[in-house]
Amino acid sequence: MEEEGAPVQLYVYDLSQGMARMLSMNLVGRLIEGIWHTSVVVYGTEHYFGQGVMESMPGRTHHGVPLQVIDMGRTHIPREMFLEYLDGMKKHWTADKYHLLDNNCNNFSNELCNFLVGKNIPSHITALPTEFVNTPFGQSLLPVLENMFGPSQLARSANAAASAATAASPGLSPSLASLVGNVAAAAQSAPSSKTALQSAYNVAQLDSILASHRCVAIDFTSMSCGPCRVISPEFERLIEHYNREYRQTGMGAGARVDGNKIVGVKVDVSLSRDIAQKYQIAATPTFKFFLDGSEISQFKGANVQELRNSIELLLYTAYPPHPHAKQRTPILDSLPNSPILFTQSTQLNSIFNKLETFMQGQSITDKQSQLDSLKTALQTKHEKGQLGPLHLPNGWKELLDVLLQRIPIEQLFPVLDILRLLILDETVRDFYMKNDRESTVMNVLYRFGGQQAQPETVPKAVRLMVLRLACNHFTSPTSIAQLLSLSRTLAPHATPFRSVTTALLIDSLLSPDATVRQCAASLAFNISIEEAKSRQSNAGVESGREDEGIHEEWVSELVAAIAKAFEDEEEDEIVLRLLTAIAHLLRFATPSIQQLATVIGVGTAVEQKRATREGQLKNLRAKGATGDTQIKKDLEKKEKIVGLAKEVVELL
Repeated sequence: MEEEGAPVQLYVYDLSQGMARMLSMNLVGRLIEGIWHTSVVVYGTEHYFGQGVMESMPGRTHHGVPLQVIDMGRTHIPREMFLEYLDGMKKHWTADKYHLLDNNCNNFSNELCNFLVGKNIPSHITALPTEFVNTPFGQSLLPVLENMFGPSQLARSANAAASAATAASPGLSPSLASLVGNVAAAAQSAPSSKTALQSAYNVAQLDSILASHRCVAIDFTSMSCGPCRVISPEFERLIEHYNREYRQTGMGAGARVDGNKIVGVKVDVSLSRDIAQKYQIAATPTFKFFLDGSEISQFKGANVQELRNSIELLLYTAYPPHPHAKQRTPILDSLPNSPILFTQSTQLNSIFNKLETFMQGQSITDKQSQLDSLKTALQTKHEKGQLGPLHLPNGWKELLDVLLQRIPIEQLFPVLDILRLLILDETVRDFYMKNDRESTVMNVLYRFGGQQAQPETVPKAVRLMVLRLACNHFTSPTSIAQLLSLSRTLAPHATPFRSVTTALLIDSLLSPDATVRQCAASLAFNISIEEAKSRQSNAGVESGREDEGIHEEWVSELVAAIAKAFEDEEEDEIVLRLLTAIAHLLRFATPSIQQLATVIGVGTAVEQKRATREGQLKNLRAKGATGDTQIKKDLEKKEKIVGLAKEVVELL
């Protein structure tokens, strides 16, 4: 009868590749069979600890073929539960927690086997670090290992410590230094480490790092070097700082190669003499900087400012800023970059009176108390200026749902006017973002935007309120993310929220009514400044949020639609909003977006608008018609259009 459960095996490797067995009697006075590395094989996967929790097909790791395979028994823990437990371990067994003596692969294997089968791995494996440290040679070598991995918590026997104190330190011969370095490298190595700070102990390991990363800075250091101890912490801090802070504005995924923009490598030349010989290191500290595997600069000494300058030069060379970074845009920079919101309402009585009339016409008579309470809450907030959240009545969501379902489209604008005010409140926004399974707001945009209804079938008042509702989503990052989400969709057609918003924008930009077009221009402006902020803060599309190519296609669609509306528009206020949106979308844009803008004639359209407005300015000034307040405002608007148009043309 077949045994239940999944087999659990312990794979055992010798990190010293037989060197420990050959040298141990002379060095420590007893035979050490190997420097053991272990991994656990269960459910068809090999799990081990090095640069964090790693996994591989059994026997396919960079450690090669296991020296021994030990059957640990069978586990009855379901695979799903095991994987959940393993995910929890990954949060604690991280690369920075690795220590060759205190917290190594064998400690990890032991914990995993205890969870799976309730057994410890063989004691001759887990006890090896303690046995080694409690020898005179182990004591003399302990400072070397602590320099690599940090202080060790292993207890030191009094006899060993006394012997170590009286014994002459043997020093590290080239062969011994190579052994120590190779063991340390093999113990914590990984096929393709994602760690920004690494150590290299032999030429092969350093070559692998150089081949795997675009930008590499190497700190050639030594335990006995005083200046090294001063600048090494600064080296580590700067590597972490520039990986976190360096931005290649507008260049997108190019700035996120390998997850690290720059990798820092520490090489202790006393342990890695083959590396020191290859790179001709005669003094420490020495720093070398590599781009795509080729050395581009170096310097000697503990000069923090020179280290900072060299790292910046390396990053600048690898990830140069967008050409627009050198271009001044004073007009664009002087214009407001806050979203346009529709927050005012001075006619709440009129809105609610109309709504009551429409409700009576549809025989909606059981919601009057909720309507009255909702009116009071909005009046207190918007007419009396009360701070803080709205005090909404119970059942407010059900009231709105009934009204949206039963009020005919031509009478729906008061409901939407109320909804666009409600969405300004954080409590309401949070409810619609997190708890509204029906996606009420996005369904409103879908029904009365461009996805489902023809523009001419949607009354002007309804379209205006829908646009204002969309604009008011730009109040918080979470509501913006929902409005422009590609992953969240509307049933039953699985239409992405962003597609709903984009369709509403494009249809409204083509409206014959100037009021609708102006509101659509506000939405275009809001979307464009959000895109501009993303380029500034995330160097393009936020990592992991969306495919770069798909995002680029969407921005290209926006540029084409807004440019077409801009070309046909004559109202100065709308022209200025659309031109500002175009400027934000083109600044730091990818080459393909810039090329599209050129092909569809954005530059020509902008130049024509500039020339027209310059002529109008000249005529107004010639007539001396500059004293009237409204005329002054018109002049200022035309001047902004002219100045901004010049900047947009230069962006192309």
